[in-house]
Amino acid sequence: MPNEPIVGGDILRLITAGMYDNPLVLFREYIQNAADSVASRSQRLGSVQIDIDPLDGCLTITDDGPGLSHDEALRRLVPIGNSSKDPTIDRGLRGIGRLSGLAFAERIHFTTRSSSAEPVTRVSWSSRTLRDPRLQRVDAAAAIQECTTVQSITDGEWPEQFFQVAVEQVTRHAASTLLNRDAVRQYIAEVCPVPLSSSFPLASEVTNFLTQHAEHFALRVSLDGEETAIERPFGEAIQLTDAYSATYESMEKCLIPRLDNDEPAAALWLAHTPYAGSIPRRLGVRGLRARVGNIQVGSEDVFSHLFHETRFNGWCVGEVHITDSRIVPNGRRDYFEAGPHLRHLENHLGAVAHEISTRCRSASSHRNRLRQAEATIRQAHSAHELARSGYLLPEDAAAVLRCSSQQIATIKDTLDELQIALPASLAGEHSDLSDVERALPDAIGPVGLDGLPPGSAATLKSAFAAIVDAMPADSALLMIQAILSRLSDRAASVDRA
Repeated sequence: MPNEPIVGGDILRLITAGMYDNPLVLFREYIQNAADSVASRSQRLGSVQIDIDPLDGCLTITDDGPGLSHDEALRRLVPIGNSSKDPTIDRGLRGIGRLSGLAFAERIHFTTRSSSAEPVTRVSWSSRTLRDPRLQRVDAAAAIQECTTVQSITDGEWPEQFFQVAVEQVTRHAASTLLNRDAVRQYIAEVCPVPLSSSFPLASEVTNFLTQHAEHFALRVSLDGEETAIERPFGEAIQLTDAYSATYESMEKCLIPRLDNDEPAAALWLAHTPYAGSIPRRLGVRGLRARVGNIQVGSEDVFSHLFHETRFNGWCVGEVHITDSRIVPNGRRDYFEAGPHLRHLENHLGAVAHEISTRCRSASSHRNRLRQAEATIRQAHSAHELARSGYLLPEDAAAVLRCSSQQIATIKDTLDELQIALPASLAGEHSDLSDVERALPDAIGPVGLDGLPPGSAATLKSAFAAIVDAMPADSALLMIQAILSRLSDRAASVDRA
């Protein structure tokens, strides 16, 4: 080639500030690297300690993995896009995620060692230097040399093996989230490989299923020295409203086969609930979510495009743990790289989304019918009270009961389908229409009518029948009582005069 191709230094800005828009992603990137490091020594239990200092605008993420020797640190922490990770095993694969902190802070320091016999190595990157316009006119290799420094540290107390990321001088626009402990805790609980909450009723069943068929490696991640480690946000139930909690009723699990063989491409679990409506976003559990290596890909909406009605994705709780290494998260980890294996997975998940939507519609229909039945029952009770109140003429009271009996007979079929028993009080009162006349009160009127001449009382009762015809029984009863109360007050006023 006449001219050797050059990669400009501005590429560094594109893979840092141009790659990430959510500051919290740096926790995903650094905890992901910690998980790969701990798992590389076949250690099933590792820990990560996060310390946040809002006053100084900095944070550190320290893991107890095997760390890196001095030579390994130079080989792995300075080059860009030259990862030695195995995409069939490791969670990270491109060698650029470690620079995510440069998008939101002035400097990041990687400090590590692999044994107590060697000094601590620190590789530092400067975001301020990265923004220098001069770097646009040099190639990427020269830009990396400008932005990085390497030093050996011989003093201080350091663990025997460790890896630490220090993010210094967090920028103002990122500080409100990166230095917000509640936001950090919630993000890690949703996205990172931490254990399921012990209060989650399906925790053991989910863990056993994933242990058999997917990567379910989990780290102990603690924040600012808290004794309680961060756990996934699934709780005992789902608090849909202040007054209603939806329970986890059952778990459905399945293995989605690969395109070219019967090996699983993904392990899927769904926690079935009453599907009583959209789950609040703040709970961090809603949606059919994707995970690779037990780290979330994308958000709660990652598969919402597979639902004919996207709103139903927000009604469900479930995860798709992808095991086929040919289904690869894209560079931003907000979805996957296109290809036949992804399309095959989407076809299977589309069928799952259809089933979830069917459950949501069925549950919604069930609730609507139940609400209608409950409303009819309430009206039946009011009709019974109205007919026996003495506010109506006997023939009008009988008509009210007959109409109510017909409504109850209709709603009873609905209740039978919903497997709900008709209240005993209504079942007895409306089972035999021939008893209606005998159940009616005597001609003597109630308080409020007993002082009126018979003709006037009959006229008023007839007027009350018109009210009953014009509105539901409960509203009619309240209006009649209000009218009688007004008449009683007026009569008392006349007597005092």
